[in-house]
Amino acid sequence: MVRRPHPASFLAERLPLRPGIGLALGGGFARGYAHLGVLRVLEEHQIPIACLTGSSIGSIIAAAYGSGAPLPRIISKCRDIRFRDFAKWRVSRFGLASNERLGALVQRFFDSKQFEELRIPTAIVATDLGNGEAVLFKEGSIADAIRASCAFPGLFEPVTIGTRCLADGGLVAPVPTRAAREMGAHVVVGVAVGLDDGQRGAPTNIFQVVSRAVSAAQKHQLESWERHADLVLRPDVQGLAWDNFHRIDEAMEAGRAAAMSALPQIKKLCAPEVHPFSEFGKQGELLLVGSLQ
Repeated sequence: MVRRPHPASFLAERLPLRPGIGLALGGGFARGYAHLGVLRVLEEHQIPIACLTGSSIGSIIAAAYGSGAPLPRIISKCRDIRFRDFAKWRVSRFGLASNERLGALVQRFFDSKQFEELRIPTAIVATDLGNGEAVLFKEGSIADAIRASCAFPGLFEPVTIGTRCLADGGLVAPVPTRAAREMGAHVVVGVAVGLDDGQRGAPTNIFQVVSRAVSAAQKHQLESWERHADLVLRPDVQGLAWDNFHRIDEAMEAGRAAAMSALPQIKKLCAPEVHPFSEFGKQGELLLVGSLQ
């Protein structure tokens, strides 16, 4: 019996990604703004990005940057975002709020509406609540994929796409390094910002209860996602609460510091394949839709 190759592996072999690193951006709500500081350092030092993957807020940053939007414009828009801009309180059996506004936000501000329009190949991870498996979005609606990846359990209602009931990608891929590897990246750099609030003692609200439970579960996943990374950056964002979106400058500085500290390692890892930025066509010409196996 002839075994057919996994679609992602097949495409990686036939249609190699542009030179550079595969950047995997993890979840962490407002702490995820540290990803912007990492991207700024990579740009300043001309480290090209072959592909992007994201979970939760990492999916928003990954898709925005993958669309080709200038980083200063992305940062400017992020400065204006508050919790009310992407969440609407609507207590139901499935969550305390809906993130439908997030979909509208993406449609309004993103240059690209479909994965096939992105300038840098990008994939977004969500969790299938039916079977507990990771789902990898690489084509179709970016807004729907982001909403699913950001549907933090208990806080936001799950998002239904087709027959799947989906929730936060960070549940199965706190940092989606495996997704970057399966997209064909030869060098994978993960950025972990985490959910741990750094506080001791009993939680004081429902979000702390859920976030600490998820954080505890994620600690046991470290080996599963770290082994797919060549390097993991851990910005010092423990002093930031999940909803400190107004402290974007502190988060970005933490990301910048982490990236600068690791810059010699990053350059060493991708030295054999670092080339000037160039266009390799639209993502739809490179990738097929698939799911993590």
